[in-house]
Amino acid sequence: MQKSYVQEQSINVKTDIDLGEINRLIEVLDAVIESDSSNWKAQEMVRKLKDVRRGAILEARDQFDALLNNV
Repeated sequence: MQKSYVQEQSINVKTDIDLGEINRLIEVLDAVIESDSSNWKAQEMVRKLKDVRRGAILEARDQFDALLNNV
């Protein structure tokens, strides 16, 4: 019998989250970074959340542009 192990860090999960929640997460993590500027985990999470936010906004803009072009 063979066993396979997966590390938690390698699992990707897709979730629905609105931009307001992403902004609140960024604000909370920014406060953590202000109190501890050496917290590299919080800094990395903020960077990733900002990338996700930017991507969602760009995708929404593209979808609205496509709708306008079809009118």
